Amino acid sequence: MEQSALIEKVLALTAEIEHAAALADWPEAARLAELRSPLIMSLDAQQVQGSLDVIRSIVARNDAIVADAQTTQVELQAEYTAAMHRVSAANQYQKAAQL
Repeated sequence: MEQSALIEKVLALTAEIEHAAALADWPEAARLAELRSPLIMSLDAQQVQGSLDVIRSIVARNDAIVADAQTTQVELQAEYTAAMHRVSAANQYQKAAQL
């Protein structure tokens, strides 16, 4: 793949990952990241130097996606913990009601 086409493909996949993350479609974001990873690994030093601004943009966008994923993970863990407490309370109520 031509150097500029490769970088454009990485940029396009990054935009698709951002979109999936915005929709909280983390399985799709992960799938797209797996597609993008070998493309990133195939970049060589000359490509990076020639497209430094685009690469910096991709890195910054990726950092934002990672931060969003971390925030989402913390929120989901809190929701899960709260739900488990509610399930426990409902179980205790059912046991007490059967006495």
